[in-house]
Amino acid sequence: MDSKPLSQYFSDSEAPATSQFFDEIGTTPSDMIQSVYLGNSEGDQTITSNLFSSDASVSFTQQKAPTEVTFTNVLPTVSGVTTLPASSLPDPATFFDTIGPEHQLGTSKTTISPDILGQAMDGLVLKDQQVDKEADRRRDAWIPNEEAKKILMKAQSSPKGSFFPDREVLTMPGLILEEELADALQEIAVRYLGVGEAASRGVLRADHVSRDESGLRELMRTGYLRSAINLTGTLINACGQGVGRIGRPTKHTPRSLQLWLTRFAIMVRVRLHDPLVKEAEPFGDLSKPDLYYQFYPESYGNRSGSMVPFSLRLLLSELPLHLGKPEEAMNRLYAMLGIIKQMLTNLRDGKTEDGESPLTSDNDKTESVRLWTGREIRVQHSIVNCAIAMKDYRLAIKTVVGLTQYPEISIGQKRSLNSALCRLCLLSGHVKGAINYLEVAKEARNSICPTPDVREYVDGALVDISQGKYSEAYGKLIRAAEQEPTNVMPDVADVREWSSAATVYAAK
Repeated sequence: MDSKPLSQYFSDSEAPATSQFFDEIGTTPSDMIQSVYLGNSEGDQTITSNLFSSDASVSFTQQKAPTEVTFTNVLPTVSGVTTLPASSLPDPATFFDTIGPEHQLGTSKTTISPDILGQAMDGLVLKDQQVDKEADRRRDAWIPNEEAKKILMKAQSSPKGSFFPDREVLTMPGLILEEELADALQEIAVRYLGVGEAASRGVLRADHVSRDESGLRELMRTGYLRSAINLTGTLINACGQGVGRIGRPTKHTPRSLQLWLTRFAIMVRVRLHDPLVKEAEPFGDLSKPDLYYQFYPESYGNRSGSMVPFSLRLLLSELPLHLGKPEEAMNRLYAMLGIIKQMLTNLRDGKTEDGESPLTSDNDKTESVRLWTGREIRVQHSIVNCAIAMKDYRLAIKTVVGLTQYPEISIGQKRSLNSALCRLCLLSGHVKGAINYLEVAKEARNSICPTPDVREYVDGALVDISQGKYSEAYGKLIRAAEQEPTNVMPDVADVREWSSAATVYAAK
């Protein structure tokens, strides 16, 4: 079992979490986690009052904080013999938001957007529940390229049984991992404690749960992520896309693509990058026509749109960032952003996302614009992450400033954004800009709460350090630590380290 708290997976110093820089600003544990089968997708939440959490931060260092296990904060796992801290087992509906790491700047190769596996996890339930056609359309909308449009029109117009597409237009994925993944901690226990002691440690494996989406959710909820990967392999194999199937024609369904999303998200999470890249390669940029409903008129009738979950599209676009290739990820993300902007233009003109038909009601227009504006913002979050990884702070600042101009964001969200801008300016050496953004953040905070909080103290201390005011910085760091002494967020965990350094420099 992956036993350490989920939030600590990416706190290793060798893999700082740049790709998570903006995720704290972008989501809270209850945001952007909606079932893709229910039509209440992540965009429905992203422009609400919780779009940018009030304690949004960018940290410069990280420090792990162990969770104290007591009788009252422990939940049993399915095996009945192993316990996990209750704090590391969030409600399944918000599971993957907590997988996000403590937020930090630097080059990331292992982090993942915190909402993606939540989308995957929630997409595994209630998949058969009926939703209205408008919700289906806005959730599944995507504009195919011209070549795909021609093939989809041919599929729709061909008599039954007479449509035979070329292999070049098909997406033909398959599994790479032939053997099941072993539990990492169990292997260490056998090596250092012996077989007998290791046997007393309960391990939840794929064959201990039901071989369906409910079992997969349970493995993910309890932290047995490698066992969850094994179970996704079993389920994907049942879809005809198992080992040895790469390069062979197959039929895609929303369920099979949801399973791939879940598998890829967990593989990023546990850093199985080599097999992930090989298994993701056949999907390309997810633009081939067999990933659209129109390709299967016998199964879906006149239903249109893409079967690809938006989170899978985002994950594969971000994938090069996890592999140390932020420039490639940036190109993919801008391609996504261009399509989303075109869809928003169509919606604001009173048309459906693809521009083919008029919208049926003002409410449909409002909900569609809200969903896709939220998705647009989410892609820009990832672009900021790429810019930071490339040390292109000018682009990162420009993008965040653009986000502050969205009319939907609240005063608390603007405060979070300006706090982030303060730290970005410090990273780029623009101290005057950092001071200006800190003042704007203070003004926004004053309209919410009359007293400074940890975020403001830490931001102010960092600005003081940049100006050589170590005594003033030390005082602010101490006040931050006193205000929330039990807080495990990285700012507070790092306060003692920073204050010690400030004391040393102040003594000089």
